[in-house]
Amino acid sequence: MNVQSRLKWPSLFFAFVILAACTATISPEWVNIYNPRADVDPDRLAWLEDMQVDSYGNVVVAASTISANLQARVHDLALVKYSPSGQRLWARDYDLSTAAYSSDDSPAALVLDNQDNAYVLVNQFRRQGEQSSSEGSVLISFDSQGNERWRRLLGENQPMNALTVANSKVYVSGVKTRVYDLNGQPLLSVDHPNHNAQSVTVNINGQILLGGGSATSLLSANGNRLWTRQQADPEYAFGEAIFTMSGDIVATNSLEENGAAQVVRYSAQGQQQWSRNFTAAFQSYGLPGEPMVFEDNRGDLVMTTSSAAGHRVAKLDASGRVVWNTRSRKGIVRDAALKDGELFVVGGGQNGKYNRDGDRLAESEVGGNVQITTGSIAIDGNRLYAGYSAEHNGTFALHLSQFLDR
Repeated sequence: MNVQSRLKWPSLFFAFVILAACTATISPEWVNIYNPRADVDPDRLAWLEDMQVDSYGNVVVAASTISANLQARVHDLALVKYSPSGQRLWARDYDLSTAAYSSDDSPAALVLDNQDNAYVLVNQFRRQGEQSSSEGSVLISFDSQGNERWRRLLGENQPMNALTVANSKVYVSGVKTRVYDLNGQPLLSVDHPNHNAQSVTVNINGQILLGGGSATSLLSANGNRLWTRQQADPEYAFGEAIFTMSGDIVATNSLEENGAAQVVRYSAQGQQQWSRNFTAAFQSYGLPGEPMVFEDNRGDLVMTTSSAAGHRVAKLDASGRVVWNTRSRKGIVRDAALKDGELFVVGGGQNGKYNRDGDRLAESEVGGNVQITTGSIAIDGNRLYAGYSAEHNGTFALHLSQFLDR
């Protein structure tokens, strides 16, 4: 499993559009709305940041719980676990402040291991006193009941953005890459200050692939840099990189702030095989989404790039030929997943399903205002989960819905 964090943006709210009649409108099997700690603090806001499905089919959500009361500042980490039927099994909130500093805690990424232990990358704004502050990151592991197992500080003023579990190890990356065993023992630390990675992926040989940050880098299992390729203007950091079934590497990166993106294929040795540029789906001066790329079981590639005005979805074959290219005004894409060659997208409260031919077969909407920087998807067999922060009782709460892929 591989997770890259979504870059934080100011709180912007999205108003929904009417669903088009030409695509099937589907309803969720259930919806669960929950605001951690709102029972003791009605001013609380909940920002859903990431979610994963465990080995029992339960959904684990990582979120921020924030007090809107400026005189009682709270910005803590929250974890919530739901059953496949939508029952809330437990909820925990964590104040990660220490004796050395108080902190605002925002989860950037969540992954689970095969024992259902959770690993959360948390970005912090730390206050050491009235006149001193800094930013930093911390990696924390929790057991399947939400009890803390261990935590590791990852330094100050050094962004950490991406997290994955592979080969019984935990990998976290940003301006450096650190590797831990599942018990939190450090195994490797590699600095790469000129590549602020936004994604990290590991193959069965232990090679570490870093994407986003306008570059692609491949490290050996022991941390030696094999190669780095600059992919786009460093000003545009969104992006990711994946290993293909053939052993090649495919990377995508933003080209402009309006939702344009580039897809590049490299050999395992770092030789560029082809490159394709995609313009923004629609002209926009609003919030851009992160470009994403997936490989299906035939070796074809499916990519998406978006902005607040809409999104583009395209399929390419292994040689880089564009098979089809479609676009939609149904909002930004905050997260996506590929299942059996079909692409599921979520963002702005708009959920959609594209088939292998690029047809938008089905869609749904939350039906109210959502926080536009939120949106996460998780898939477990034929169960599809879409998570947001949505308006509820005058504030914003966690909004989790389940759909069945029929």
